[in-house]
Amino acid sequence: MPHMTVTDIATWGTAAHVRAALERELEGALVEVPHDDEAPRWAFGEALRRSLVLRQNHPFDVVALGLPDLLRYRDLVAGSEVTLRATKIDAYFVRKDGSAEQYVPETE
Repeated sequence: MPHMTVTDIATWGTAAHVRAALERELEGALVEVPHDDEAPRWAFGEALRRSLVLRQNHPFDVVALGLPDLLRYRDLVAGSEVTLRATKIDAYFVRKDGSAEQYVPETE
């Protein structure tokens, strides 16, 4: 079974919180955390870039992007849905209570 590679970021100063939640959700995860930033668009772009590098370096592993469960991040993920699907990068939203929810595109 391939190992799990996760990139996560958080804007409410809880990158460790996001990492811990995803490690519980994704057993055996290898976690990489870019620097926190107050601008969600920049932070998302950096996390996505790093996820693409992980995908390039680990083509057969599961790569996931972890983000705080905020409307802005949900919008950014929805707007990048085709890219995420094409590169086989999963997106997870982590709530402040530590639970995580995998992004599932809405069906029409």
